[in-house]
Amino acid sequence: MTKPNGETAGYRYDPFGRRISKTVDGKITEFFWQGDKLIAEHHADCHRSYIYEPGSFRPLALLEGFGPKATTPYHYQLDHLGTPQELTDTAGEIVWSAHYRAYGQIARLDVGKIDNPLRFQGQYFDQESGLHYNRHRYYNPDIGRYLTPDPVKLAGGVNGYRYVPNPTGWVDPLGLSCKKTSCPEGPYSVIVPGGGLAAHEAAGGHLMEKHVGRTDQQLLDRLRREPHIPAASTFHDRATAELAISKVLDNNQEKIKDFLQGNNQQIVIIQPSQEPIGKSFRKNTTTSVPGKEVYLIIRRDQKMHIGYRIHTGFPNP
Repeated sequence: MTKPNGETAGYRYDPFGRRISKTVDGKITEFFWQGDKLIAEHHADCHRSYIYEPGSFRPLALLEGFGPKATTPYHYQLDHLGTPQELTDTAGEIVWSAHYRAYGQIARLDVGKIDNPLRFQGQYFDQESGLHYNRHRYYNPDIGRYLTPDPVKLAGGVNGYRYVPNPTGWVDPLGLSCKKTSCPEGPYSVIVPGGGLAAHEAAGGHLMEKHVGRTDQQLLDRLRREPHIPAASTFHDRATAELAISKVLDNNQEKIKDFLQGNNQQIVIIQPSQEPIGKSFRKNTTTSVPGKEVYLIIRRDQKMHIGYRIHTGFPNP
C-alpha cells in the first residue's frame, strides 16, 4: 500500500490467513497468535502482550515490556460490547481513554499517554490506513463496512459487506459471523444513548467520576473531604458498572416510563444484586464492605433523546 504522501505499508500472512507482520516505512511489527486471538506484538521499540477474558475476545489486560521486572501492566475498562473505553495503570490512573462513534471510529481521544490499537472485539487499528484488521477481513469504521465480501458468502447474510445488524448490540470478532452480546437492547438499556455511561457523564452525571474503579485510599479521602456524605462507594470497574446499571434499567422499564410521563424531576431506583458489584466505606470506618445493591438516581433531561440521564449510581452494602 502506498499513500499519497509517499508512505508505504506492506503486510504478511501465515497459511491460516493470520497477519504475522506489517512493515510501515521500513519499521517492522511482528504479530503472535494463539488460535484466532492476537496475544502479542513486537517491534524495535516495544513488546506488548494481550490477555483476554476466558473464552472470549474481550481484552482484560495489556502488558508492555520484556520479562516480569520490566513489564508494565495496564487494565482494560470495557463497555457492554467489550470495546476498550479506558486503560488504567496499577494505581488506577487513566492512561488511555476514548469516545467512539456508533460504528467504531474514535470521535475523541480524551487521554493518550500510551497507545491502544484494540477496538471492537477482534479488531486492531492500523494507524497507517485508518482501517481495522478483523482477522479475516479489513473493516472501515468510517462507513461501518468491510472492504471485501464475507468469506462465508450467503451464510453471512445478503449484504456481504455489512459489519453487524446493529453496532450497539452485536459484534463480529473474526470478520466472519456476527453475534449478539449478552447486554439487553431496547429504549431502557444503557447501550441506547450511544456510549453507555459515558453519554450520561457527558450530559452532567458523575457516576464514573466518583463511583467506578476507586481505590480504598480514594474512597477514604473522599469521606474526609466531604463530611456530609454517610459513605463512599465504588463499582469494581467500568464493565461491572455498565452491566449492573443495564440490569437495573432493563428491570424497571415501567417505573421509568411512569416517571417520564409524570412531573417529577428525579427518581431513585434501588435493586439488589446477586453478587458483589463493588465496595463501600462507611463514615468513621477503615474497612470496606461488599456492595450488593445498586442505588441509582435518574434525572429528567430533555437534551438526552431518551428524556433522562443517569445522574449517579453506586453500590450499597
